[in-house]
Amino acid sequence: MRKATILIPAHNEEAVIARTLWYLAKGLRLDDFRVVVIANGCSDATAARVRAVMPHAEVIETERRGKCHALNLGFKASCKSAPIVCLDADLDVTSESLAALLAPLNSGTALASCGKMEVITSESSAAVRAFYHGWRSNPYFSQGKFGGLFALSPEGAARVFPLPEIIGDDEYIRRSFDQREVAFVPDCRFSARAPVGLPELIRVRRRSIRGAKQVTGLGKPSPERKSIAIMLRRALVSRTDTLPIAFYLLVMSWVRLCLMFEGQATHLRWERDLSSRAAG
Repeated sequence: MRKATILIPAHNEEAVIARTLWYLAKGLRLDDFRVVVIANGCSDATAARVRAVMPHAEVIETERRGKCHALNLGFKASCKSAPIVCLDADLDVTSESLAALLAPLNSGTALASCGKMEVITSESSAAVRAFYHGWRSNPYFSQGKFGGLFALSPEGAARVFPLPEIIGDDEYIRRSFDQREVAFVPDCRFSARAPVGLPELIRVRRRSIRGAKQVTGLGKPSPERKSIAIMLRRALVSRTDTLPIAFYLLVMSWVRLCLMFEGQATHLRWERDLSSRAAG
């Protein structure tokens, strides 16, 4: 079996990249995985940090900022006959989870695979915790979280690369596959840290919706069309979920309202959360 390539695009991730690589390195078999970190548009010591923490990782440096550009560079350097794993630089996942994620691709039963994401809210405000309580009730997550971490077979990667210059990279890739072509691997678990405060959360949600709108504009509509109705029914029958779901829908409605008044110049604006990186 050829090595799977783990692509980690990183823009100014000096604060968290060591933690990500530390989790990844636990039990990492060098015969099975090739780690490629693409430091894009960095003004900090991201690349140097990677070389210090994981000397065997390959580091690609580019002055051009952009996650899609970084992933395209990483894909060019990857083995085209082996699976590709795309991993955000601020997530925690072990090599055992990655091995589970790759299993359905190596067996030929899927073109893409995703795992189960846990959002850590211990450093977050009560409002952010309430939001994620409601967020978890979205029926979309019954089939895993295709974003932040996912794997593609050689055939699946050839379908989506090179990526267009958009901010909704994960969503573009997800919508490029029929649901029957994507395997949900519950044994693959990974962690993300939530924003600390509500303003940071709203910035992240704005970016997410901007990206989804871009993908829809490229002719890839969302397969989820009844999620809100299902969440509302759940809110009516489960007292513990009523207020969190209502708060989640309120925040998302506010975000969409704000985006209605955005100018065209901001449609590619990448808003990121720095609070969770500082907390991490």
